[in-house]
Amino acid sequence: MGFDLSIPPQLQGAAAREDLAVCNKATAKYGLRLTEQQALGLVQRRGEALRATGRVEFGRGVIRELVLGFCDSPYLSQENYEETIADVQDVFYRRKEDSEVGEAMSDDDLVAALRYAFDHEAGGSTDVLADMPLAALRAHAERGRTGDYDEKTQNEEFEEEAARDGAEERVRDELSRAYDDERWERPGNDYAAGFYDGYNELYRIGFDSNSRIGGSSLG
Repeated sequence: MGFDLSIPPQLQGAAAREDLAVCNKATAKYGLRLTEQQALGLVQRRGEALRATGRVEFGRGVIRELVLGFCDSPYLSQENYEETIADVQDVFYRRKEDSEVGEAMSDDDLVAALRYAFDHEAGGSTDVLADMPLAALRAHAERGRTGDYDEKTQNEEFEEEAARDGAEERVRDELSRAYDDERWERPGNDYAAGFYDGYNELYRIGFDSNSRIGGSSLG
């Protein structure tokens, strides 16, 4: 397995296991879990991303921050969890390298910006996320620092939207039932009185032989 040579493989393995324990504890409530093999695979992808961008990084990397930052996304499931984190990690290192041309973005700002873009513009697609302009990510990071982001998580927003939709559907059902009841209820007294007045008038003026009003069939 090709590890990043900036850290000895045995230390990378130890760091991966430490990250694994922290991450799995935090993500258990979301039904997400990485195996040790998957964690080591993410370390390997990290090394590949660093080599692709020409970066040298000391320390354990950003896997833990990505997992903790993305674990409550409504677009994550156990089926796509490992692949999504691996892809986002690739995007992180590419954008980290790009950002250093100007004012460098901190790791925390970049992770927060990627998460916001992932849930919003990208709609859960890491391919779309990879094409997000750096300027857009900088704008997201700035809004995050100034507190312009809604503090609700995307899961909370989805749950509230679903609750609103459910309430609206219940109101529509109730109105529909009320309308049907009104259509089929027994006629009121005014309606009945009008009906019988019209019926009596027909008998008063009579019918002609062709059952038309205005004549009499008698005599």
